[in-house]
Amino acid sequence: MFDFKGLIDALKRRARDEAPGGPSATRMMADLPRNEALQALVEIVRELAELNRNPKVSLKERIRTVLYFDDKAQPVTRLLTRVYREIEHIEGVSPRQVLPGLLACWQEMAAAYKLCLKQHAEAPSRQFIPQAELATLRALYYYSLQAKWAYLRYFEVDPRVWRNMHRLYQVAESGGFLDAPIQRFPDEPFDVTVRHSYLRTMLLWLTDPDRRRPEQIWLIDDWLIGWTDRIKIEKVIRPRDQLFAINLDDTKPPIKLRRNMVGERYRYFTTEGLSAHLAQLAKDAYQGQFAPELGDLPPGQEIAVAQLLADLAELWSREGQMRSRRHERSGASQRTVEVVHGLGSISRLFDSHTIELREGSGQSTPEFEEWAVDDESAVGWGANYKARFDDHLTVGELIAMKPEPGHKLSVGIVRRVNKTRENRVKVGVEKFGGQPVVVVLEAPDQPTVVALYSADAPQAQGQRCLLVSRDCYAPQRDLTLIAGHKRYRIRLGPPLEELPEYTLCGFSVLEKQG
Repeated sequence: MFDFKGLIDALKRRARDEAPGGPSATRMMADLPRNEALQALVEIVRELAELNRNPKVSLKERIRTVLYFDDKAQPVTRLLTRVYREIEHIEGVSPRQVLPGLLACWQEMAAAYKLCLKQHAEAPSRQFIPQAELATLRALYYYSLQAKWAYLRYFEVDPRVWRNMHRLYQVAESGGFLDAPIQRFPDEPFDVTVRHSYLRTMLLWLTDPDRRRPEQIWLIDDWLIGWTDRIKIEKVIRPRDQLFAINLDDTKPPIKLRRNMVGERYRYFTTEGLSAHLAQLAKDAYQGQFAPELGDLPPGQEIAVAQLLADLAELWSREGQMRSRRHERSGASQRTVEVVHGLGSISRLFDSHTIELREGSGQSTPEFEEWAVDDESAVGWGANYKARFDDHLTVGELIAMKPEPGHKLSVGIVRRVNKTRENRVKVGVEKFGGQPVVVVLEAPDQPTVVALYSADAPQAQGQRCLLVSRDCYAPQRDLTLIAGHKRYRIRLGPPLEELPEYTLCGFSVLEKQG
């Protein structure tokens, strides 16, 4: 069993700058078994929380302790973050187990640096200024992590996070170190500025994270490291040249600029220049040319990346900010419905000949969830349901509403997810065509699989298409499509959209077989 008490004692000794009385914290962290990383983080967070509750600690001792604990916690949090993302694996530790420890660490770290700055403000010291600048940057970093991880889980960001980020920006602005390059952590190869760190979180919010999949948020956040240099925050309002405003006295993220947003508390910026740059990146990406600034891309995701760049380019343009809803929604038909997830469960609701609800077929009954429909339009609907403890709903998931008597089954793709503080999950769903049909696909020496066919899916821009499992899809693959008593030899076309579990693609009919 790893000696956690010895580790904490070693951390405290070094933080107090005392002579070592045993193994060093650095040596013990290096010897820490991977399967004990989570417990080590829990112990560090517990000590930080105790420090944060103790008002009698001097500023010198507090900042030294926090910095030392922070530096030693960095390799542990990076490892556990990779475990959460399922990039690395630790035997006996699941991704869900590491999440509470990571969130608690970032909350306590942010609070610890904030307390250091508060003590410094109460009794300013010229000698502490360099450490105050570092504390400001690190506090901002930990508040930005809280915001980012709210995006990743579709939660609303705590208003206190926005308030603290705005205040830290003001601290750096008034202190004259807003653009001062600072080495945030000892092992980081580049310096960071407060402006850069602040803008990165603000821009990530403006990507509409509640309609992004988690892997897209990770990707965009990495891209923003190089994109923030293209944005300039200004104090003077110029409505013709700016798109967004931030109220530094408020507890809200950036919002679309209005002409009445005038005053010392406001800051302004535009994303039009960045939008033009992304439009060019998207154009090149569609032609198979990916700029080095995009980094290492997920294999097989070239079309998805090009689509993401094009969407961001439109979103951050002036025209994109002026766009309105394409289809009017009606809230008059509010009702409770039963919803089922996944193509396997949805296929059991279909009859392959008539797409009527299947009854008495002898197949197992899918598990339904109860949702409340808030509004509908010609192409989709909005709904909400009570949040559950083990809720894994993500953007891009396929769902279906159990039809009422006399109605057709309605299938759609989840396009927006937002988890509110009232313990409700708000969902936006785009219909997968007017009358989708379940079909069967056959390939030599492989088991048959079900797919979903539509002749008018808006996702396919009017062309007929198939929604197939990602394991089954390959461009130019020849398959046999069975619809009722008819058989066709088909060839799959290029991917139109990549979803978490499915690929949307067009296809061509090579031969009718019966």
